[in-house]
Amino acid sequence: MRSRLGWTLVLLLGWTAAADAQDAERLAMARVRLTTDPAVPLGCTQIGQVSDDSIKDLRRKIVRVGGDTALLTFGIEDMSMVYARVFRCPPPGASSPPKPPPLPPGAPLPPAGPPPPPPPPPVIPAPAPTR
Repeated sequence: MRSRLGWTLVLLLGWTAAADAQDAERLAMARVRLTTDPAVPLGCTQIGQVSDDSIKDLRRKIVRVGGDTALLTFGIEDMSMVYARVFRCPPPGASSPPKPPPLPPGAPLPPAGPPPPPPPPPVIPAPAPTR
């Protein structure tokens, strides 16, 4: 009886782990960004190329190589094939801070190092006692 319970527990845990892996893959596939606009992956790192005749399988291949964005092109000879250049892009809020505007010609360079601390808050004198 105990061995039957043990095997049942092992099978349930195995199915649960497989379902979790499939859910994670489906979630990653849903987050893949597909585009035909070459400006979209600017600033991203190209990590490979994949192709398939099924968008679902193409998304799966993009996820498996580690991509999150793909620039699509379509076959000329075989119109059913979709070719994808795979990219990994930084998260939307992870862009570097904007560069400061260039200094005008002849302007002195700012001093090196961190900026000075802000001035201390002003001291407000206590009101005079009233009688």
